[in-house]
Amino acid sequence: MELDDLKKSWNALDEQLQKDKLINEDKLAELISKYKSGTSNSIRSITGWQRFSIVVGIIAIVIVALLWCILPSILSDNDTKKQSTILCLFFGLTLIAGIGWDFKTYLWSKKTKVDEMPILVVAERMNKFSRWMKYEVIAISVWAVAFTALYYWIMGLYNHSYMFQIMIISLLVAMDVIIIYFVYKKLIYNHLDAIKRNIDELKGLNNTEAPNNNEEA
Repeated sequence: MELDDLKKSWNALDEQLQKDKLINEDKLAELISKYKSGTSNSIRSITGWQRFSIVVGIIAIVIVALLWCILPSILSDNDTKKQSTILCLFFGLTLIAGIGWDFKTYLWSKKTKVDEMPILVVAERMNKFSRWMKYEVIAISVWAVAFTALYYWIMGLYNHSYMFQIMIISLLVAMDVIIIYFVYKKLIYNHLDAIKRNIDELKGLNNTEAPNNNEEA
């Protein structure tokens, strides 16, 4: 009788352990799905912004090309013609380089498939993308300085008082900093931070799952 009771208790315990195991596996699968979904959504947001940037860039370069053709026939002053030509050239080259760079990073992020690639591969790809964004911020900052200098020359700010020049340049620099911060912090780096958090969580879940698989083996 005692042996039968022991068997029943053992079977009941075994059933409970199996149920707990299934529940834990379901929770683990749910968490993995959640973090993968969050990573995919953040990557889609980044690619969406890059796609928008490429479209705007193409429209802008068409406008610059039209201005390049039209302005010389409209303007009568030679100095103004020269300045408009330089501005069109400056923005045209900037837009061509920007579109090319955005297209490269767009393809890289678009080809990062969270559901198809191992977590470590996704992490490596997004780390590389993050480095590219740092280079982009540096390039944009250098461009902002160059544009400020060009604006300073075209508008003839050097003819004004030093105080006026300092005020205008400070205002331009402040605007550049605010725009760069908003675009990259809000539209890029917030998503990159979310991706990093999700990938770290996925790595942790994988490390938790691995010992369980080893124990079963």
